[in-house]
Amino acid sequence: MMYSYCFAGERFCFPQPFQELASFRIDARAVGEATLFVSQSFPENESLQIISCANGWVGGAQRGVEIYAASQGMLLKIEGGGEFFVSPHGETIGKLGSKDELSQIDREIILGPVLVLALALRGVWSLHASAVMTRDKVTAFLGESGLGKSTLAAYFSQNSGWRRVADDILPTKMNGLKVMALPHFPQLKLSMESQPWIGLPELLPLSFACLLEPAEPDQNPELHRLSSTQAVQALLSHAAGTRLFTPELLAKHLEFSVLAAQHIPTYRLIYPHRRDALPLVREMLESLC
Repeated sequence: MMYSYCFAGERFCFPQPFQELASFRIDARAVGEATLFVSQSFPENESLQIISCANGWVGGAQRGVEIYAASQGMLLKIEGGGEFFVSPHGETIGKLGSKDELSQIDREIILGPVLVLALALRGVWSLHASAVMTRDKVTAFLGESGLGKSTLAAYFSQNSGWRRVADDILPTKMNGLKVMALPHFPQLKLSMESQPWIGLPELLPLSFACLLEPAEPDQNPELHRLSSTQAVQALLSHAAGTRLFTPELLAKHLEFSVLAAQHIPTYRLIYPHRRDALPLVREMLESLC
């Protein structure tokens, strides 16, 4: 039996159920490639080509991650977890060689790097970003961990006329010449009851991006428009999962980033970590929107 879920506007099939993600479950039966892929898995004589070997933050710790490509799809080996497969076009993902109940670390691996890779194979690119919306305009906050992405999103969600769209990962894709945000994606740091996607449409135009940079303690927030080259660099630097990508996926992601930078005004937001600075940030973004 296969289990079908819909994340970021795309359907995925799993050989194991995700009870805590019942809200994403769809009433659909997996057929074709999904069934064939799971039944065949990766045979012992399958030729694997290593794509990358690196360390990454997975499941609350730095772990070794090995990525392999094969005719059957992609294989991810995560230190402390299992081996996970992704079918060639990303429709089916799961744990290799096991039908046991998934552990908590297995679930975090699948809903983190594995799902990000599967989305990329479908032309959906995930940003390390929180996001907020007002007047149908979505602003993404790009930044490293600890710079305040979640703090800003939570603050804006408490203000009338604003709501949170994403907390840490924002899937995006091109739709013609528009960059679209796909908010229906599990935000692992939030409870199911607090998921920002609840009540939102599956597609929202992405209007602005703000690259967060730290400020001096007594400095006020500042907003500066980036050049197109700087905008491309910001999108590339804050993309999720690029270490997992094959050269072909990297080329497609670069193409997306260049095109997206042409259509999303991108700013450098110098943001001091002070409570009294938050209303000033809101005023600057309201002037944009």
